[in-house]
Amino acid sequence: MLAAFLAAAVVAAPPAVAVWSPDTMPWSEARPGGAQRAVLEGDLNGPGLVTYAFHLPDGAWFPAHVHGSTARVFVMKGVLLLGQGPSGDHAQARCVLTGEAALVPAGLVHYEGAEGDTVIIGVAEGPWTTRFVGAADRK
Repeated sequence: MLAAFLAAAVVAAPPAVAVWSPDTMPWSEARPGGAQRAVLEGDLNGPGLVTYAFHLPDGAWFPAHVHGSTARVFVMKGVLLLGQGPSGDHAQARCVLTGEAALVPAGLVHYEGAEGDTVIIGVAEGPWTTRFVGAADRK
């Protein structure tokens, strides 16, 4: 039985290489404000590694929110404006430039925006959850 398993493993084709660019990602239909998302690998609702992308048009902002797991975010294009805390104060956001990466810990209240047409790729453990921080949470 072990020999049959090993033989099957040897002839199984390796998975294909996946290459993503801002122009070839499987973008969702634009949301209000023009943002789009693409799930590149994994299942947002299941366990395991999830790789996703967001396209944020120039001037777009996401209000304060938290995620259920730590995100590793890579800026492929444009400038990600990343702020910490519930205020959503655009002036307090720091710039994460094309070619840079940021670590956003699970449970950290943060907000984000875009300067220029911006594309980010994020990697996190699923299930991937987002909870927006409402006025009641800001007291």
